[in-house]
Amino acid sequence: MGPNRLSAAAAVSGQELTGSERVPAYSFGPFRLLPREQVLRRGDRILPLPPKAFETLVLLVRNPGHLMLKGDLMKALWPDSFVEEVNLANNISLLRKTLGDKTATGSYIQTVPKLGYRFVPAVTSIWGRGSAPAASTPTEEAPAAPATRFIALPFHLLHGDESIGFLGRSLPEAISASLAGLRSMTVRSSLLAARLAEGQPDPRRIAQEAEVDLLLAGTILCDGDQVRVSAELVQAPTGTLIASYVWQTKRDNILEIHDSLVHRIVEALMLRLTERERRTLNHDVPGSARAYEFYLRANHVQRGRNLENIVLARDLYRECVAEDPNYAAAWARLGRCYRFLEKFGEEGPENLELAQWAFHRAFALNPDLSIAHNLYTQIEADLGNAQAAMARLLGHAETHPNDPELFAGLVQACRFCGLLDESVAAHQRAQRLDSKAVTSVAHTFFLQGDYERALESYGAKAGYYLDAAILALTGREAEASGLLVQRHYSGVRTGWMRTLIASLGASLEGDHSRSVDLVKQALAQPARDPEVKFYLARHLARDGAHAEALETIRDLATEGFSCSTALQRDPWLQPLSRLPEFQDVLDAVLRREADARAAFVAANGNRVLS
Repeated sequence: MGPNRLSAAAAVSGQELTGSERVPAYSFGPFRLLPREQVLRRGDRILPLPPKAFETLVLLVRNPGHLMLKGDLMKALWPDSFVEEVNLANNISLLRKTLGDKTATGSYIQTVPKLGYRFVPAVTSIWGRGSAPAASTPTEEAPAAPATRFIALPFHLLHGDESIGFLGRSLPEAISASLAGLRSMTVRSSLLAARLAEGQPDPRRIAQEAEVDLLLAGTILCDGDQVRVSAELVQAPTGTLIASYVWQTKRDNILEIHDSLVHRIVEALMLRLTERERRTLNHDVPGSARAYEFYLRANHVQRGRNLENIVLARDLYRECVAEDPNYAAAWARLGRCYRFLEKFGEEGPENLELAQWAFHRAFALNPDLSIAHNLYTQIEADLGNAQAAMARLLGHAETHPNDPELFAGLVQACRFCGLLDESVAAHQRAQRLDSKAVTSVAHTFFLQGDYERALESYGAKAGYYLDAAILALTGREAEASGLLVQRHYSGVRTGWMRTLIASLGASLEGDHSRSVDLVKQALAQPARDPEVKFYLARHLARDGAHAEALETIRDLATEGFSCSTALQRDPWLQPLSRLPEFQDVLDAVLRREADARAAFVAANGNRVLS
């Protein structure tokens, strides 16, 4: 029987755990599952389940993303009895009703016809402290010292060999990703590192701009099939050398350098790691040097965020997971490639299913992998599961409180739930951890009606649409038109983003019927992007298609995007308030936001963002 197959009811009860091991609780979406207490919670409510239905849920939750065969489930649930398959089907039906799933392809339990069932959402294990033996308690306590702020600069290639040029950025980026999983570290992004490394690196300048305590710099020298990597761990801003490392190895053994350097940095800083963090460090290393090279090459290629590069990166990640099917980070990055291609490519909607499976595989292999939590947020929110994304990120942030990318993800998840103040708080928390952290808070300010802050937050980066929309809304239509013309000729060619630009341009030119037609054509397509759909609804309202605009916002509420504040404050949406259906739509949106706020509180959101 394979490693993911269950053979006894002990897997349900937790009796397979012995000695000092503990039975965990589990978190998924707004739910908490406590096997020892036989309790399923949603917020403060306990949801009653018959014993066999509860045991079925435990089996599924303990194997997220995996296909659970009907035969294996029945053997585990009824080990000494012969029962018909309908008993299992009844349990699944009851669980779907309890969890809120309405179909066989729902958000929680997926039916694989003729085979079995798969538990779909990400699951986080929560280990209780009270039942732990005294000797093991200190390993799970948070480090007392403040988090060390760290940045890894791109390594300098000393001897030209284009075939290993990818290592200069990809190796330190992979090292940063491993260290980002540690509670005692706050790791700056590789994009910031690349910008700061331009010219002659100056520890004082980098310390000031990146607000870091330590930096890692290195060089790579290639001679035939031999690679020499030198690295220095430097204290900033003094420039004091803390440790230096040199490796001479074959080109196909870069993995050894990554693994060794991560552990030596931990040793040099004398970090106190929890057992969870030790497991995470071991999880973050692939099983072979060949898989690692595919991974680094893919990371390097995907920086060019265009279709050609993403296709190439996808193929390299595929090679990586074919070489090592248990490398979680590669599955997570592969999932992002699939999602990008589903939204902007021409390869069909099957990429969405592939993206979901890749992320489920990543979480099943390593539920604590920060990069998977970070990358999955957008796809989960776009698919109408922003509330589940919010609860998942809050749960992960409790054990990884120094990862600014988690809080950047919360900015989007909370905004989609209509929790705008909480979205801003998540942005502020990300900024406290890393003042250069990039978030989507400009869209939150826009929904709040704070257009000046929205433009200020959005204007520092290469924009596509929002700045033009703000200028148009605030009476600066000539400036908005100028931006749109510029972007029409600068290569913006993808799906709904192109429609946004073209529709707003037509509207500003006074061609309201063309603007409406463009929006209707876009909305007739099956693509999922709730936030873009909201902006398209605003265009409908501005151009006089009020009923269609309100219907689009009604659809958004059922698709997981709430916007009650904008619905009441946005000048372009004000005419909708005169429609007889307006109050019903607003009430439905407000109810969804109330549910989301309850889930936020149940997930300790106020404490996490404090």
